[in-house]
Amino acid sequence: NKATGSLKPVAFLPNRVNGQYIIEGLAAGFLFCMGGAGFILLDMSNAPSASRNNRFLMILSGLLSIMVSFHLCQLFIRIKIPGYLISE
Repeated sequence: NKATGSLKPVAFLPNRVNGQYIIEGLAAGFLFCMGGAGFILLDMSNAPSASRNNRFLMILSGLLSIMVSFHLCQLFIRIKIPGYLISE
């Protein structure tokens, strides 16, 4: 703010692909782990010993974690590189 001289906290370092803040790297790492856990849940749902309710919950939570992880990683990339994958 120019009037008060206060600084605005920033979590992402925009427009620099090779530069990042610590929280940005931690968040991206967590999202990659969350997507990997989703694939593990999908694999575990294929076990013959899983009951029908557990199988349904594992499939649902696995797909949900994969989709959330994918879309948030894509959002991070769009913050880092404005206009990424947007055709005009």
